[in-house]
Amino acid sequence: MKVMAFNARPDERAFFDHFSQSLNMDLTLQKDTLTLDNVALTRGYDGISCTCDLPAPILEKLAENGVRYVALRTIGYDNVDLKAAERLGIRVSHAGYSPYAVSNYTVMLMLMCIRKAGYIMFRSHTADYSLGASGAARGMEMQNLTVGVIGTGRIGKAVIHNLSGFGCRIIAHDPYPSEEMKQMGVEYVSLESLYAQSDVITLHTFLNDSTYHMINTDAIQQMKPGVVIINCARGALIDTRALIDGIESGRVGSVGVDCFEGEDNVIRVDHNYNSRVTNHDYIILKSFQNTIVTPHVAFFTDQAVFDMVQCSLESLHQFELGEKVPLEVHAA
Repeated sequence: MKVMAFNARPDERAFFDHFSQSLNMDLTLQKDTLTLDNVALTRGYDGISCTCDLPAPILEKLAENGVRYVALRTIGYDNVDLKAAERLGIRVSHAGYSPYAVSNYTVMLMLMCIRKAGYIMFRSHTADYSLGASGAARGMEMQNLTVGVIGTGRIGKAVIHNLSGFGCRIIAHDPYPSEEMKQMGVEYVSLESLYAQSDVITLHTFLNDSTYHMINTDAIQQMKPGVVIINCARGALIDTRALIDGIESGRVGSVGVDCFEGEDNVIRVDHNYNSRVTNHDYIILKSFQNTIVTPHVAFFTDQAVFDMVQCSLESLHQFELGEKVPLEVHAA
C-alpha cells in the first residue's frame, strides 16, 4: 500500500518508520501541509495521513489522483468535508489517542488559573516577590470549588478522574450522561445550571453548528462573577470578543486556553525575526495578566504522538484490507 503523510514532523519520524515497516507500507513523508498547489504529489498513492484541512476541492483532486483513503492524525474531524468525501467514495478516519495528554494539561491550566500563576510569574520576572496590592496574588483552593465539565467523552472523563483527588464538587453537562461518571458522584445538570453553579468551567465537547460560540455574551452573563474558563477543545466554542469583554468587565476572573479562534492566523516570524500579526484578538487575550494562552500543545506528549501515528497508519491498513472499522480507531 502506498501512503503519503503530510504535515510530518521530525518528532513523528521514528513512529512512522516503525509502523510503516510493521505494516509493510510504502510510506512517503512530506513536511508541508496538503494544498491544491501540491495535491498532484498524491497521484498513484492509495491513501494519505494528515492533520490539515480537507475541503471539497482538495478531496476532488485526491479522488482524481486515485486516493481512496484519508486518515487524520487528530481526534477532531470538523476540518474535513465529510459529505464530499462520501460522494467521492473516500473513506475517512480520525485518530484516538491518550486522553490523559489533554486532561492532564487541562488540570494544569485550572491550577495555574486559580493560583494566579501567570500573574505571579510576571511579577517574579520583575523581581517583585510581594503578595501584590491588596493581596492580588491570593489564589483559591480546589476543594472549595465547583468544577463544571462540558462534555464527558474520553477526555472529559479523564479530567473528572484527575479532579477526583482534589475534593472539589464536580458537575457536568452532556447529551449522553455517563453512568460511570454518575457512580463517581458527578451530577449531570442543564447547561444553564452548570453556568450558574460553576466556579471553574472546562470545555471538552465537539465543534459543530450547535456548539459554535456556545460561550458567548449571554452565557457569560449567566456565570458566577469571577468564573474561571478553561478551553483545551476547539477555539470556536468560545466567542473571543465576548470573552475579552467578560475579562475587561471582571465577570470572567481568569482564562486558560490552549486553542482559540483563527489560531492559524496569529503571528508569523521568519528567520530574520520579522513578524506580522494577523489575529489581533489573540494579542488582546494574551495581554491580560489573568489569562494563560498556549499554542495548541495540550495533546503533545510522547504517548499521544505514538498513538496518533499508530491509529492513522493502522486505519489505512485496515481500509486496504477491506475490514469494516469505525470512524475512530483507538490505539492499544
